[in-house]
Amino acid sequence: MSSFDHYALLKNLFVLGTTTSAVGAGGLLFTSYLHIPAYVKNTSDDSLLTQWQTMGALGKVALPPLALIAAGANFVNSYLTHGQPQQYRFIAAGALSLAILPYTFVALGSTNGELTARAANKESGGDPAARGQDVRSLISEWGNRSAVRGFLMLASAIFSYDAMLHLTF
Repeated sequence: MSSFDHYALLKNLFVLGTTTSAVGAGGLLFTSYLHIPAYVKNTSDDSLLTQWQTMGALGKVALPPLALIAAGANFVNSYLTHGQPQQYRFIAAGALSLAILPYTFVALGSTNGELTARAANKESGGDPAARGQDVRSLISEWGNRSAVRGFLMLASAIFSYDAMLHLTF
């Protein structure tokens, strides 16, 4: 592979990785800072839980592929820049975008479980307020924790941009 082809592949992977990181970051930060505050103004817990379920279903479908694509593109770029200082920036970018997956399970798992249980109670006619914290505060807490995922994806895009700005062939 000529150095021109090598650089063209690196640029294309850079565009793919940063675009998917930026789209993921934008979606997560929009949800956390604009969407969730509007959701919690809803006066009906049942409607609020339905909205959260819809948003969660969309996120489960969209975010893991975005994170995996961004991580893969950055890891391949780290391989293509082997021996250069930028290699570590691409590795960091890949690790940051991949980090949202375990973070979701660790930091959001209990809140997701609680909200899912409340939604199931809503459908079965159980008492949703029996567990202490109200639905609005649970969803607000979820939004604050979810924002970290957006910042991880944003940091991934920034590291990748920084690596490309300093790249030499």
